[in-house]
Amino acid sequence: MFRLLLDENLPAQLAVLLRARGFDVVHVREAGLRSAPDDEILAHAVVEDRVCITLDRDLHRLLAETGAEAPSVILLRNVQLTPTQTAALIQAALHQISGQMTGRFAATVTPRIIRTRRLPIRSNL
Repeated sequence: MFRLLLDENLPAQLAVLLRARGFDVVHVREAGLRSAPDDEILAHAVVEDRVCITLDRDLHRLLAETGAEAPSVILLRNVQLTPTQTAALIQAALHQISGQMTGRFAATVTPRIIRTRRLPIRSNL
């Protein structure tokens, strides 16, 4: 099971909903990272061995620019869903990703598609 770190741009209520679904999840505010720079959030995810979930494309960009091998990052795009629907989308995406990926990854998830890349990535997103 994946351990998750929710970025600040996601509602704290989402952490509660994902916990109810059995996930080990922490919101950045709970981790003392409110308004922290992206590189600090990624570093925390590495130390805690968590998959970072975000609405911020900058995290994928940082992974590509640095050639980082961790942490895994899921970018939610075009998601205009309720927190409950977003929790279900994340759960479904993680189920699909776990069935097809081994190792660290960068994923882009929309309600219609899931695109994954193995880390490290070195191309522009």
